[in-house]
Amino acid sequence: MHLEKYDFIKGPEKHYYHFFSEGSKGRIEKVIEFFEIHTGIFNLAFGDVDEKTGHINDTVASNNDDRDKVLATVAGAVFDFMDDHPGAILYAEGSTPARTRLYQMGISKFWDEISEDFKIEGFAKGGWKPFAKGENYESFLLKIK
Repeated sequence: MHLEKYDFIKGPEKHYYHFFSEGSKGRIEKVIEFFEIHTGIFNLAFGDVDEKTGHINDTVASNNDDRDKVLATVAGAVFDFMDDHPGAILYAEGSTPARTRLYQMGISKFWDEISEDFKIEGFAKGGWKPFAKGENYESFLLKIK
């Protein structure tokens, strides 16, 4: 995808990325982390860095007026992670239904580009099925085609 995104810094481990959002609320540190939840299946965690604890806060809404650039940065980290882990399956679910909808809107908006490289399934009504625009999903699975 050729979208404007922030430069991210990959952590010493291959599963951790961070970058800074720059917008109306200032400079906000963001973290993307992939952690293995089952053999070969990784969860995508994303949020702001809590200044007090240093941990990811995935419930805060920073509203820094750069949503598309932030989502493009997360997508860039996903591409990078999957390049390093070509057999991995990535699981993604928002921390709230609104966040899950945001992820779904991002997938739908860039579906033509995403679907060239990845197979995505959505979980809805008790089962997994191929992603389709206009469907509402509770979570997503992504793997390289």
